[in-house]
Amino acid sequence: MSDVELVQVVRGGVVDCVHRGRAVVVDVRGKVIAAAGDTDAVVYLRSCAKPFQALATLRTGAAEKFGFMTEELAVIAGSHNGTPTHTQIVHQILDKIDAQPAELQCGASAPLSRSAYEQLLLSGQPPTVLQHNCSGKHSGMLAACRTMGWDSATYLNADHPVQQLILQIVAEYADLQPSDVVLALDGCGVPTFGLPMSRIALLFARLGAAALDPSSDLGVIARAMQMYPLLFSGEGRVDASLVRATGSRLVAKDGAEGLLGVGVPDHGAGIALKASDGNQRAHIPAVSALMQGLGYLSVDEAAALDALIPSAILNNQGKRAGEMRAVIEFSRP
Repeated sequence: MSDVELVQVVRGGVVDCVHRGRAVVVDVRGKVIAAAGDTDAVVYLRSCAKPFQALATLRTGAAEKFGFMTEELAVIAGSHNGTPTHTQIVHQILDKIDAQPAELQCGASAPLSRSAYEQLLLSGQPPTVLQHNCSGKHSGMLAACRTMGWDSATYLNADHPVQQLILQIVAEYADLQPSDVVLALDGCGVPTFGLPMSRIALLFARLGAAALDPSSDLGVIARAMQMYPLLFSGEGRVDASLVRATGSRLVAKDGAEGLLGVGVPDHGAGIALKASDGNQRAHIPAVSALMQGLGYLSVDEAAALDALIPSAILNNQGKRAGEMRAVIEFSRP
């Protein structure tokens, strides 16, 4: 694995920490536009797969059968913060498909939202499956099973029809055969997909392109994510902030272990960025510098992005103690 420096954390004029990783930008045909580090090694999609996993609800006809609203599709396609608003929407989805929370096999998890977690603690209630950031995705999988008559009890299994359909979808948009995709177990129990970074960038180039064609099935998902960034993700999150700072011009999804995918519809490009230490705090400085260097992000948009997720490092008294500086250098073929 060949990495490059993405971001330096500077404190008192001294580099206190370095985040290393890789990045690649491709067009909708998969041609590399820019790259930094080794982009051929396999990386797991983790939650970056969710927009494509959500396609199962459209390909099976579940979205139409159950009348899923755009807001519900946004939650199905995302990693939500586990707020009461998010859990209410998951409840709506389950009610529509006549399913109980106990059928969700993602496991119970604390909300990603700190305030939502504090509310739970103050109420004395333990976290449930509904607060799990993947509960929307799992509800979508259950909806597909209900529509097709597939067994709901085994939907986690890699050989289950819903997981085989999702594997085919990922391979389709990555221009691969399903057998080329490396499978492993994700944190929520479903299969996760290992692809070269350049193929992940291709997925997001095509997700971005689909946003310009909302009549297509992938376009329906992309537009839901653009319209409702605080539903597919939430406050203080990298992917939602990228969408919000650009007035929903971009479509983005982050994943565990430091992966970020961004679709840039108006430039026909997709970006995959991996912080190899898994720390997402490197995402915004690195991807902002990369997109500004390529002309994909304006100065005003970059400022709006920094306002949502600041590059400044503050101490416990709220005083500026340092900053994150992007040092990513990319080459063009």
